[in-house]
Amino acid sequence: MTRADLVFHNGPVHTMDGGRANALAVAGGRIIGLGDDEVRPLLGPGTDVVDLRGGALLPAFQDAHVHPVIGGLQRLECDLTDLHGLADYLDRIHAYAASLPGEEWIRGAGWYGDVFPGGFPSRTDLDAVTGARPAVFTSHDGHGAWVNTAALRRAGITRDTPDPPDGRILRDADGRPTGMLVEGAVELVTRLLPPPGRRRIEEAILQAQRYLHGLGITAWQDAAVGDALGIPDPFDAYASLADRGLLTARVVGALWWRRGVGVEQVAELVDRRDGIVHGRFRPTAVKIMQDGVCENLTAAVLEPYRGHGHERGISFIDPAELAEATARLDAAGFDVHFHAVGDRAVRECLDAVRAAERGTDRRHQIAHLDLIDPVDVVRMRELGVIANIQPLWARNDPVLVDTKLPFLGEEQQRHHFAFGSLARAGVPLAAGSDWPVSSPNPLWGVHVAVNRTAPPDDPHAQDHRSRHDPLLPEQAVTVGAALAAYTSGAARANHLDHETGTLSRGRAADLVVLDRDPCAVPADELGTLRVVTTVADGRVVHQPEVP
Repeated sequence: MTRADLVFHNGPVHTMDGGRANALAVAGGRIIGLGDDEVRPLLGPGTDVVDLRGGALLPAFQDAHVHPVIGGLQRLECDLTDLHGLADYLDRIHAYAASLPGEEWIRGAGWYGDVFPGGFPSRTDLDAVTGARPAVFTSHDGHGAWVNTAALRRAGITRDTPDPPDGRILRDADGRPTGMLVEGAVELVTRLLPPPGRRRIEEAILQAQRYLHGLGITAWQDAAVGDALGIPDPFDAYASLADRGLLTARVVGALWWRRGVGVEQVAELVDRRDGIVHGRFRPTAVKIMQDGVCENLTAAVLEPYRGHGHERGISFIDPAELAEATARLDAAGFDVHFHAVGDRAVRECLDAVRAAERGTDRRHQIAHLDLIDPVDVVRMRELGVIANIQPLWARNDPVLVDTKLPFLGEEQQRHHFAFGSLARAGVPLAAGSDWPVSSPNPLWGVHVAVNRTAPPDDPHAQDHRSRHDPLLPEQAVTVGAALAAYTSGAARANHLDHETGTLSRGRAADLVVLDRDPCAVPADELGTLRVVTTVADGRVVHQPEVP
């Protein structure tokens, strides 16, 4: 008889397929028993027995939309994500710059617009703490950059520089650049940065992997694998780490769709996908950016933005071209991963899926869906398109209230992060974080999805309104639905549901131990739960150090 390598007992085991047990056994990286009656005979002298102490065991979490390379690099540079205040930003930037006097560029990320007067940063504040060296700090959402005067000079950006077609250079009343660059204008500066080398990219992936494992995550979909978002293509770094046994996570790569290249790139994407044989890195999806974000008026919306009667955002790809691209990718066997924030962009993506002659078992998904018309909720269900949601965003925090809601009309606001409507309509949900746009902590995401208020420890939502005034409470989902979005739902979106996302005999032992049972604690305590242990393929990949 096979003996268990690892056994968990004395706590609820949520299988996430409708079942529940009180014990689980693992051998050879696979689940071999559920429940005391099955597990007890599998104990042997070499079995490591873990007492859950009333905590809970679940399938390990998965992130269906994340940018771990950017997040990992950010953690290796001047990371502002744990701060929320201009003075704190400037103090950290000053200290960081002083610690690296030989660096040509001062680089960082993670700032929130609501800490600045008017919602946008100024080069003069950054000048005061960076001096003559060029500095560039990407916003937490990745859609803007705060640069100093030296960086503007290095890039040759003046009052006479035209806005690029897919971005904006913000200017003061006299037409001078303020130091805030939006969307495509960011590349006017970031293209000058010395690119991180292959070793640095690998270091960033491993840094991100450690961090995500610590949050109970053992699989993710990297939503930008290619020369995208200002970083070099991480494809070869992922493949190398997988080949060397250093990639303990399961990674689905969403290959980057290059705007302006057209459908001839499909053959190249097929070659990239088919050239990989390692199971821990599978580049089987393609990421298409269809619009921007509401905060800078680049999300594509059906009705004009409030106060901007002629502005309906930007559709980055012509709808006819989008439909052709989707059809070609579908026929080539790819899952298409759309970025669509505005309701018009969501509709354009659904139109593209409808026009495709879908192959067997495609997992097309639309990420973000900040706004969605009720008609398109029904269409999503009919087309089988997955709603890739970012639950942490669905709360009345300063970013939403101060920098987004002012641009949305009343009708638009009524269809904001409509998770409840999507769930009730039968649309499959998968959860992602978009980290480093926002925290990748799944337990914080579960808290917001259920309560529509911020978790207690989130530094970007410490005000009373964020924590106690729910955003459209009728759009909340149940605890079970929220957990499923981070487990079975994300596994399905990642095309990993054949062996992960639920717990049963024979499936991969990707597990997370929580300090308490999320199905038993009061809803307002969900965000205070902690990860005790993370297991990938039967191997412990995270466990807090014992003092």
